[in-house]
Amino acid sequence: MNINNCEQRSDEWYRLRAGSIGGTRFSQVISGRKNRLVYDLLEEMLNGYAEMDDYISDDMQYGIDNEPIARQLYSEHSGIEFQQVGMVQSDYSAIHHASPDGINLERGIILETKCTPNGSIHIQRFFEGPESTHAGQNTNYFAVSDEVKEVHWVSFCPNRPERPLVVHILKREQFLNDVLSGRKKVQQIEKQLNELKNKFIF
Repeated sequence: MNINNCEQRSDEWYRLRAGSIGGTRFSQVISGRKNRLVYDLLEEMLNGYAEMDDYISDDMQYGIDNEPIARQLYSEHSGIEFQQVGMVQSDYSAIHHASPDGINLERGIILETKCTPNGSIHIQRFFEGPESTHAGQNTNYFAVSDEVKEVHWVSFCPNRPERPLVVHILKREQFLNDVLSGRKKVQQIEKQLNELKNKFIF
């Protein structure tokens, strides 16, 4: 597993993400819908950096502020220690990565935390699991490396003190078809990207 320990949201992290497919973009890869992903990747590749999004919504800031609390609480709850990493770079492609909230290398476990002050969202996650909007991100964790065996998907809501953590353990086998299909598409995009770059540059 290729680990980079740069700080997330640092200048180095944004440079490493340039022209690379992470969790959100992996959703575009596996969706099958027409999009301009390859052109966005080429733009970043030519620039040498991924565009920093200065806008941080209240929900995003809440997640940033509470992620360390959620990680520590889940470690205490589960007995599993997670280290912070900048990103996991793909074993299969130079333009593919994932940025987890924590990782336990010995057991091949990725931690993904979703923090919310909204109790009803938290309760829904308990009964229905992760929202479908996170499916691509969850699949991406398994796609970057075969060493990833589980994703521990954790919702944290301090406003529900009787159950502040909702945990769903996602297994590699559940995602295997999309993992293999997604990897193949990423490799095709990587080839296309190099061809377009050569054509575009005089």
